[in-house]
Amino acid sequence: MQFQTQEWADTYAQCLNKNPNYEKSAKTWEGPLVLEFTAENKKLKETVRLWLDLWHGKCRAAKFLKPGEQATIEYTITAPESAWASLVSGEVEPSKALMGGKFKIKGNTSKLMRFPLAASYIIKYLKRLLVNW
Repeated sequence: MQFQTQEWADTYAQCLNKNPNYEKSAKTWEGPLVLEFTAENKKLKETVRLWLDLWHGKCRAAKFLKPGEQATIEYTITAPESAWASLVSGEVEPSKALMGGKFKIKGNTSKLMRFPLAASYIIKYLKRLLVNW
């Protein structure tokens, strides 16, 4: 299954939705999240934005936004593709990557930080689905 396809986005959403622990940890999460992979011309030719409609422990929809496409977004986590690759490979821990400035968060950071376990599941399935990235 290829990254940046709707099949990939649907599978990612299904992984979150099948996990009762994610559901419990994100029970009060409200608002769409975008994971933004800034292109560095390594694997990506242009910036990729994965939009996740997260609501009370469910991913109601997931899709890759087209360049210039607008969507309702509560939070955005942005990093260069090399930082995402380091995170996915396990070279860097999520908290260290965030504290080290490799990842930027747009939106209400204090609100987002109330969901560390939910965030760990979001990363877990990125790692699982981007294993050969």
